[in-house]
Amino acid sequence: MLLKKSLVILCCLFSSTAFAERWFEVEVLVFKQRPAPYLQEDFTLKHKAIEDKNSLDLMTPLYTEQAMQACIDGDERFQKRSFTDSLVNSNPQSGVCSDSTNYLQSYDELPVTPLAPAKDDMQQTYLLAPEQLQFKAQYQQLDRKGLTPILHTGWRFEGASKSRAPSMHLIAGKHLKIDSNVIPSYSNPDFVSLLNSQPELFNYPDQSKVEWELDGLFKIHLRHYLYITANFDISQKLENGDIESARFSQFRRVISGEVHYFDHPRMGMIVQIRKFKH
Repeated sequence: MLLKKSLVILCCLFSSTAFAERWFEVEVLVFKQRPAPYLQEDFTLKHKAIEDKNSLDLMTPLYTEQAMQACIDGDERFQKRSFTDSLVNSNPQSGVCSDSTNYLQSYDELPVTPLAPAKDDMQQTYLLAPEQLQFKAQYQQLDRKGLTPILHTGWRFEGASKSRAPSMHLIAGKHLKIDSNVIPSYSNPDFVSLLNSQPELFNYPDQSKVEWELDGLFKIHLRHYLYITANFDISQKLENGDIESARFSQFRRVISGEVHYFDHPRMGMIVQIRKFKH
């Protein structure tokens, strides 16, 4: 009897360990749909904000780090400085590339593919490098049809239950400013101080949240099968300056290795989940 119980415990432990080591990689290609002049959808409806207490944002830190490095390297986006600053400091980057700068607001449009470094481990969730993506044929097909990709990325992750799996925060496309004529406000006007005269770049006081064409959460959880829960706001700027958003919400059971297509009047999405090292 003792031997039987021991075997049962060992089997349970082995099963639990095996489940914990099931890793996958997902590739996501999002593109804009062509405008449909006879579309009857009502996009004026208001929706609750897309939220998940268990979310993971790998894009914002990556874009922030790369923009800060661009600032240090002398990117012209970061050479806005006050007159007094030019008098006391000949280096336009000195003191400007600080941690307080909102680097995400420096992008007029985000890269279609995040330039993440190549990794091959199973330590924690990470973005795929451009050379690790496989949707070359799908990308070319979109190009032939005249469709515009706004996001092509992927990440590797450990398979987890619905309660444990995080939602990946995805952003893409153009930076939709509330007012395209807004001038960045500087925290230190010329006449205040010659000693502390560095401008605070990309500080838009009337814009509490950066708006992107695509912004939302993408979740994958495992329960015998793989399940995708995708919730995005697809936004565009109207002629009167307002920002109009359409909600994309889909839930689907998928099988690893298969290519899946998600459709919406404003966007399309191609997804494939692949087993990683198992």
